[in-house]
Amino acid sequence: MTSPETAGWQPLSRRDISTREEALFEGVPNHLVRPLKAWIAEYLDGHPKLTGRVALRMKVVLDTPDPEQLVEAVAVGDPSLLLDVVDVVLHLDRGLWWELDVAGPEPLMEAGAADWIPDFGWPKGSKGAAVESLDDMLMDAGSAFEVDWRHKRLQRRVDGSVTAAAEQAMGMDAGRHLQTAWSAVYGRQPDPSKAYDEAIRAVEAAAIPVMLPKGKTETLGKVLTHLTDADRKWELAIAGPSDGSVAPLIEMIRLLWKGHVARHAGGPNFRPQRQDEAQMAVHLAATLVHWFTTGAVRPRTSG
Repeated sequence: MTSPETAGWQPLSRRDISTREEALFEGVPNHLVRPLKAWIAEYLDGHPKLTGRVALRMKVVLDTPDPEQLVEAVAVGDPSLLLDVVDVVLHLDRGLWWELDVAGPEPLMEAGAADWIPDFGWPKGSKGAAVESLDDMLMDAGSAFEVDWRHKRLQRRVDGSVTAAAEQAMGMDAGRHLQTAWSAVYGRQPDPSKAYDEAIRAVEAAAIPVMLPKGKTETLGKVLTHLTDADRKWELAIAGPSDGSVAPLIEMIRLLWKGHVARHAGGPNFRPQRQDEAQMAVHLAATLVHWFTTGAVRPRTSG
């Protein structure tokens, strides 16, 4: 939902200094506290039931379901918890879900008058328009989080092209595991070990029907063994200099499988997965799922 005029934009004082992306703020920096409080209070204004539910989720005691009292009570100890409030609001508001999933944005009368005018937009005063303003606010403030429009919550900001590739893979049979992995690694409360577990399951769901269709208790480890032993029977869509050799695929699967150190609790090498490992695993899994479900990995047709 990011508007095109903001993509890659830098203020004048920084344009000639560096083209490197500015570091993002993990919590709620001082310059974002007041605007975020105002957005929450305005969004919840006139919705006492939703305000009460949000307060219960945040374990905040209110005298009355007052949005302003809610945001002040949450922010007094840790302003970063305001992001949790936003996350809960997006998750609980069924009216917002209706607008996003059913009603949708409306055609704009001005569409086509200029290249930068979109064909559709949210009506003034709608929940969709409010969430769009929230997304713009987070981006302008340099927040590490953005609106996850698909799942109605916040997620860690990721490059748009990367997100699009992952979403394409999520739409396939292994998508349920990949979606869970994505949420576990990029959500407000990351769980790297769970994300890595689900990344493995996603690849297993995509690879086993292709590699070992008759098996009932197969694992990614068995897929790796099969590919290693029968590498001449398979090829990749890109022939490259090695005539479609699956060697790169084998190394990718080996990296994902052997890097799963949290697989055997109590083992000599057991430890929780790190966040950076989980992020890499999820993106690697998205690529592998795409390869296996689109025929990019296939039986070799030539000797």
